[in-house]
Amino acid sequence: GNYVFMSSSKKSIGIPIKLIHEAEKHLVSIELQNGDFIKGELFNSEDNWNLHIKNAVIFSNKHQYRISHIFIRGNQIRYLIVPEVLKNSPMFKTINPSNKLVNIPSGVGILGKAGIADSVVKSETWR
Repeated sequence: GNYVFMSSSKKSIGIPIKLIHEAEKHLVSIELQNGDFIKGELFNSEDNWNLHIKNAVIFSNKHQYRISHIFIRGNQIRYLIVPEVLKNSPMFKTINPSNKLVNIPSGVGILGKAGIADSVVKSETWR
């Protein structure tokens, strides 16, 4: 019961990138482009999928290696497996439809409805 994310060339920060950051300090599994497989604690991650793994076990050509720290370049990752517990991450929470604001005019600025919703909440707390 783990979640698998494929590496992609997109440069925007999407849910997979946010999820990788959420997976820090968790045990992850990584398959590299050359077929090697690495398991270990994701210590740090970057938006370009560069990963710092602690207490890594590397499975390569019928050999197994243990290494305390390894840095993996993002473009060498074929896929990444993260723990299933991250499915409860806040980024996957849906918005309650009863909290949606209706009848908001179009052209309300760069933040749109989200900006108005934030303003309404702040104005309610200041009253």
